[in-house]
Amino acid sequence: MFLACGGLGYMIWSAAKSAINRLDDVMVKMQSDITDLQKLSDIVGSKLLNTDPCNNFVLYVTICIWIFAVIDAFRAGKQKEL
Repeated sequence: MFLACGGLGYMIWSAAKSAINRLDDVMVKMQSDITDLQKLSDIVGSKLLNTDPCNNFVLYVTICIWIFAVIDAFRAGKQKEL
């Protein structure tokens, strides 16, 4: 459970950090008098493709841990019935 919560926490932290960086870039561009929405949209869109490569790994590990927990709970429930 701690591993799954830790993985989810990492993914949320990484997404929040990425969003703050994008907003910071947009704010810098807006302060330098670039108010064209298309240019600002291009800045944000270009940053969307640059994600942390560890996110996919953490996501897959978290899903595997969750599936293992479901199977373990099912087996424990079956043993308790007997």
